[in-house]
Amino acid sequence: MITKGQPFSIEQYREEGYCGPIQGLTLQEADDYYERFFGVLGQSRYEPGPAGMNLSAWHQRHRWAYELATHPGIVAAMKQILGDDLVLWAMHFWYKEPGNGKYIPWHQDINYWPMEPAINATAWVSLGWSIRENGCLRVIPGTHRSIVEHASTGDESSAFTQGIAAELIDESKAVDVEMSPGQIAFFNEATFHGSDRNDSNIPRVAFSVRYTTPEVKFLMEEWGGDTSRIRTYLVSGEDRFRLNDSIKGVIPAT
Repeated sequence: MITKGQPFSIEQYREEGYCGPIQGLTLQEADDYYERFFGVLGQSRYEPGPAGMNLSAWHQRHRWAYELATHPGIVAAMKQILGDDLVLWAMHFWYKEPGNGKYIPWHQDINYWPMEPAINATAWVSLGWSIRENGCLRVIPGTHRSIVEHASTGDESSAFTQGIAAELIDESKAVDVEMSPGQIAFFNEATFHGSDRNDSNIPRVAFSVRYTTPEVKFLMEEWGGDTSRIRTYLVSGEDRFRLNDSIKGVIPAT
């Protein structure tokens, strides 16, 4: 099943674990940020190739990326989902150049994130066209109500080493969230999602931003590896808990 653009629905988000896509950025904004993305890669948008660099936490290094991560269209929806006190904590570009053979296995984000309590809302934003042929976002509605165990994929074509076991997946219920430039889909920390490989000649340029609330504590000792990408930014409201002061981010000047 394919879903098209529609109004933001908090009811759908709560019932199905996701909603959208909605038009969050204007076409002009999407095109401008699309151009900036390839500029950082050092590539022409007309000759897209492999990224060759880390695509996480650009909002910590580029002011334009921070402004994109806190776009009013994202923040307004996040307030409906999480309330007025909002904390931005992660950003990642999900880029697939033409012919990229990697796929994202079905997974639940909370499997990878030590945070307590487990509260997260993701905005997944397409800057270009995101369609089945180039590996659009896929979700399985209603799967957010329980956490399932992840296992090794054992597949070199998988971009992740772990995913949800095949016997727990009902592909007949999967939704292909096809999106045009500037559209946004939202889902929570437990919704099953993934994406297929890019078998087209069209790059898929998208990014996700993760939001939570101030009462959530990031268990940094359990994250392992490079934790520099985890920084908290109070985007709206106030932080009465001060649980993550040690990882507060600094908005880049340029």
